[in-house]
Amino acid sequence: MTTPTIESYLEIIFMMAVEGQAVIGARLAEALHVSRPTVTTTLQRMVCEGLVKLNARKEIAMTPKGQAIAERLQRRHRVVERWLTDTLGLAWAQSDAEAHRLEHAMSEEVFELLNKHLGYPTTCPHGNPIPGNARSIAPDAKALQLSAAAEGERVTVARISEYAENVGELLAYLGARGVVPGATLTVVEVAPLNGPLTLKLNTKTLSLSREVAKFVWVKR
Repeated sequence: MTTPTIESYLEIIFMMAVEGQAVIGARLAEALHVSRPTVTTTLQRMVCEGLVKLNARKEIAMTPKGQAIAERLQRRHRVVERWLTDTLGLAWAQSDAEAHRLEHAMSEEVFELLNKHLGYPTTCPHGNPIPGNARSIAPDAKALQLSAAAEGERVTVARISEYAENVGELLAYLGARGVVPGATLTVVEVAPLNGPLTLKLNTKTLSLSREVAKFVWVKR
């Protein structure tokens, strides 16, 4: 039986992998707020348990066993997020933290009843596909990071990545500015030298750093 710590590692590895990110120990340490030696020790244990494997470049990939556990955890997490926001009215930034607590406490029977009650939603409130409900867990190939959008482009927010180091802070920041799935943005200006993006959202103008914009996936 996996521990909550190992489950947290599997979830972060899962989210990075589906984004096409190279998963390495340093990025896990940043995302999980732990030291690199701690990550190394935990990964060694996960390798011994057959959950992950490392290649010659120290890049981390899940085994089929690890992938199955990660998908089950993300399925629970994202359905619970949907319930917390859609039914209970919890803010979408808070829903992420609360879902992490609840996903471990709920029996499989209760979870399946909740999933059915919600109508088997295909995405979480942040737009990410729900394993087992969505046809694919792979992100939409047509989506691009907002940070890569060109000046003058009009785009629609598709989803928000949830593997950021401070995901709650990121979600709260974006939510307060209306940068949520379905929102339409016009890229007014792209500052040089990796500067911020100036965006138009309805009647208001806002600015996002490239660092924040890379977690926002949009469609032209």
